[in-house]
Amino acid sequence: MRPEESAPAPATPIRWWRLGPWSRNHLMRRSDRLEATVVLLAAILILLAIPVAAAFGTATHTRLEHQTQALRAGVHQVSAVLLEDTHPAPDTLEVPVRSAAGTQDTARARWSTADGQRTEPVPTEGPAKSGQTITISVDADGNLTGPIPSSRDNTVLAVSAAVGVWASAAGAVLLPTVLAHTLLARNRLRQWEQEWTQFDMPPR
Repeated sequence: MRPEESAPAPATPIRWWRLGPWSRNHLMRRSDRLEATVVLLAAILILLAIPVAAAFGTATHTRLEHQTQALRAGVHQVSAVLLEDTHPAPDTLEVPVRSAAGTQDTARARWSTADGQRTEPVPTEGPAKSGQTITISVDADGNLTGPIPSSRDNTVLAVSAAVGVWASAAGAVLLPTVLAHTLLARNRLRQWEQEWTQFDMPPR
């Protein structure tokens, strides 16, 4: 005899379809259909939050790019002469700007501005000697400026903002969904306990 072949289990999409609130299964109770409706609405809202988060990320990237362009327009390069050898910068506010490479070498330098000469500690790309000429970035008033964000930095920030918005929206939707599932599950367990109690009672 041929061994009995078990019927294949229905595919996952079919199972999901049968668990929907539109299912004609007579074993589904009102609480089951209510929970299925809540889960379906939560899934729809989470999916709809994706284009909203993408639009927010795009707007954030555009705004950051405009800010970067404005910074680049107001910054120019000048030559500065080091007045001392570079040394590790102390962890104080004496050095207002760090280099883009994140180095800790700094030295006092002098450069020319529209109002005359300016002397301040400046970060350097590496060790340098007194009297060496380096290039620094200053604004229109000759003030030392920090590194300007690159397009890659703006993209990372925009993507992070979009993911954060979507995660917040998804969390706001999932939290009441989980709460509703917990309350409905407790209600079903309470009903089952009452039905089993009535089933065990002897007939009158």
